[in-house]
Amino acid sequence: MRHIHKRWSPSRLATFAAAIVVLVLIDQATKLIIRSNLSYGSTWPDGWELIRISHVTNTGIAFGFLQGNSGALAIIVSTALIFFVVTVLRREKLTEISDYCFAAILSGAIGNLWDRFQRGEVTDFIDPIYYPSFNVADSLISVAAVVLIGHYLVFESRTTQKSSETLE
Repeated sequence: MRHIHKRWSPSRLATFAAAIVVLVLIDQATKLIIRSNLSYGSTWPDGWELIRISHVTNTGIAFGFLQGNSGALAIIVSTALIFFVVTVLRREKLTEISDYCFAAILSGAIGNLWDRFQRGEVTDFIDPIYYPSFNVADSLISVAAVVLIGHYLVFESRTTQKSSETLE
């Protein structure tokens, strides 16, 4: 633990870990509800044309790329997760918003990785008509990444602006 940055107090680290656990549990609970109540390939409600709930699976990654490579993807994602966690815990210049974004990204990755290890595939169920199916974990990753990028752009522009004002 000596390589963890000092900004990670025990309470901050516990909050970060608790957020991850809660989000992974929500992801896994929604997938269990779908697997338990909707037969594979079926859709609910019938006749909806914009978005629906469908029980489908995915052995690839985002948008179905690399189908059929679940074992290799599990190893790659596990390695990336370890690298990601170490990087986040060692970073100095992060904000509370970025911490929660990282927690959401980690939660999504862990939720889908759990599926890969347990089932060899990921359960997807949010099914927009003109977009690939996805799940809560995918949503966590996507939304957190957008918020993180937006936050970084605003935060960095403020930092850059303050630095340039100081130099003048």
